[in-house]
Amino acid sequence: MINSFETMEAVIQVFPREDGTISIWDHPNFKSSMTLPDQYTTLTRLNQGLETLENKHERGLMEKRLTVLKVVGDAVCANENQLRRYLSKVMSFSETSDHLKYLRKYGFVERHTCRLAFTNDNDEHAVKPPAPHTLGLIGYIVMNHFYGGQFFKNPNGWQQNSLGIQRYTAMNEIRCLAVESRKLRGWTWHPYIGGKTKYKRPLAVAKIETPQGELQMFFERAQMSLDFIGYFRERLETFRYLQSRDGFIRIDQHAETKMQMYVLSCSTVSMANFIQEQLHLHTYPFEVLLQVDEWMETPDGLGSSFASVSKEGIKRLSVAFLNKAEVPVR
Repeated sequence: MINSFETMEAVIQVFPREDGTISIWDHPNFKSSMTLPDQYTTLTRLNQGLETLENKHERGLMEKRLTVLKVVGDAVCANENQLRRYLSKVMSFSETSDHLKYLRKYGFVERHTCRLAFTNDNDEHAVKPPAPHTLGLIGYIVMNHFYGGQFFKNPNGWQQNSLGIQRYTAMNEIRCLAVESRKLRGWTWHPYIGGKTKYKRPLAVAKIETPQGELQMFFERAQMSLDFIGYFRERLETFRYLQSRDGFIRIDQHAETKMQMYVLSCSTVSMANFIQEQLHLHTYPFEVLLQVDEWMETPDGLGSSFASVSKEGIKRLSVAFLNKAEVPVR
């Protein structure tokens, strides 16, 4: 039994931000649960889902609802703020929220309430983040009907999976900022790599437009509640093997290119320093960057959140082509 705070810190090492706080999307005490809306109606068959989407009393809305549903499915798990930003070019923030409410009512999407254990939700200082959304059962069925072969996460996998809620929501902030930089040309969750399905798949691969051409960025994510050092070490060794064998990493359904980069994403500067101290990332025969959420909280967004590695430690970089472009607010 853990009987002291010091012992708990030894079991789960905490890496606070420079101001002493911990991001809710990487907090070891994070908890989540699905919440059902009022007048919830369960749909379980494809024909029910299609009939509900094209309600005869609300003609013209099916296309917009399918668009929102597809964005939720493509994001895997994203909070409402991120979904509004993804859809800002085609509808207003309030429209996105209205469509999400409708889709929740019939189980196309599910909304997750987040909190920190051992805190009072009524406290005026309690952290209350935008609610993450995932596909519900009928949404999963409809998306596989229209977009067979694409990756959509089965909704049953979210039960008791607070770590997954944290991981995908945090990664969607990176993905969302990459969209807002106007340089993201593709994003694939868990693609097959190395020419065979036996190799463990990365969390995500982003296709980025750079002044030198297409860059493929492999992303992995650290979480304080998990053995992220062991996880990263295993993934880096797989990457080392495939890189030495082929000279680059083959990615299913991606064009072959040698402009590739491995990115280890984490929530804080202190965590990034610890990763470099433990793994000596500069010793690998390919380029590894660290990406730090704490540094994204600037006007430049994603472009200011990367760090290079050397034997002296980490050094913050400016990746200007990933700076946040001006995005219209609707």
